[in-house]
Amino acid sequence: MSQSGQRRSDIPNEFKCAPSGLETMTRALMHASKYHSWMFSQIEDFVGKHVLEVGAGSGNLTRLLPANAKVTALDESPTALEFAARRLEARGLDAVIADIADPATATQLASREFDTVLCSNVLEHIESERTAIANMHAILRPTHGHLLLIVPAHNRLYGSLDEAAGHFRRYSRSDLSTMLISAGFEIRRARYVNALGAIAWYVNGSILRTDDLNAPSVNAQARAFDRIAVPILRWLESAIRPPFGQSLIVIGRAT
Repeated sequence: MSQSGQRRSDIPNEFKCAPSGLETMTRALMHASKYHSWMFSQIEDFVGKHVLEVGAGSGNLTRLLPANAKVTALDESPTALEFAARRLEARGLDAVIADIADPATATQLASREFDTVLCSNVLEHIESERTAIANMHAILRPTHGHLLLIVPAHNRLYGSLDEAAGHFRRYSRSDLSTMLISAGFEIRRARYVNALGAIAWYVNGSILRTDDLNAPSVNAQARAFDRIAVPILRWLESAIRPPFGQSLIVIGRAT
């Protein structure tokens, strides 16, 4: 999924070997260590010892997983898996080339006793989302493990940036929770995070109609956000849960 108006020749060297999906993310986010640490802090209490990461991308959260956890990265793209493996060479990744929305994937992986499935900013890219969720439940059911989901929040925030990123949708807490319950999950946590990011996303995607995820202004905002805003938001939102946010985190336990 290449972003609107960008030629592959415009992509920096570090991204030229990357899967096309990475071309649709703001490059500055790859180095937004404070932001990724904040997101991981929202799920780390539920991370087990045998983790399946669906769509590891550039490995932003993978590198934060416990050193003693066995990690398997799943992706449709061999190039994506090669990119993640190179970046996380010291960690050592098991790789599976598969489509999480293919029922055969659940059959293939259910016997491997994963106690955790991590799926961060991936579900919104999958057209057959319910099938993907059902397959993740089938993989976790033998261990009654946890599904850790991070997705973009609020359909009313859907705008030009979502289109550039190849998102089919954004999610509400109630709708995604209901979907997981229908698939056989018990909801352990469901919360919005990053209220300030939601406002910035709306301004860029719905008012300014920015259609380039790597516009200089977007990258500059991402760098400033990581450096200045994240430490404040992390403290503030730990004390006061916001009623909205750029992201939605839902954790379900397979029953």
